[in-house]
Amino acid sequence: MRIKTNTTIEEINQSISNLIAQWGVTPEDNEIIFHKIVGLQIKKIRFMRGKTLTRLGNALGVTFQQIQKYEAGKNSTPHLKLKKICEYLSVSIDYFTKPMDDANLELTKRGKINNVYHFNNRHVAR
Repeated sequence: MRIKTNTTIEEINQSISNLIAQWGVTPEDNEIIFHKIVGLQIKKIRFMRGKTLTRLGNALGVTFQQIQKYEAGKNSTPHLKLKKICEYLSVSIDYFTKPMDDANLELTKRGKINNVYHFNNRHVAR
């Protein structure tokens, strides 16, 4: 028997915390975790706005099954679809990565960048 999880906002937040704790093992794992967190954020905002999988799917022009895959992190959510989710659910695009941003998680390691001037924490090519 499969136990249902992530059926409340509290469970989703706990799952996100658990995923953040797993960050940093390998770059491949980080990508998987990234997609799962983005998916959980989609699910959370959908719950908060009282929308069904079907309604969100119709707004994006995809099936409810595809929304389930986005929310589970099984399929990465294309940027265009994220933008449509933002418009439909009235949320900013950075909402989806906020838990990772708040924890200062990075997908790439920063090294010395050649042929670049540092200007106000931005990199400008020479």
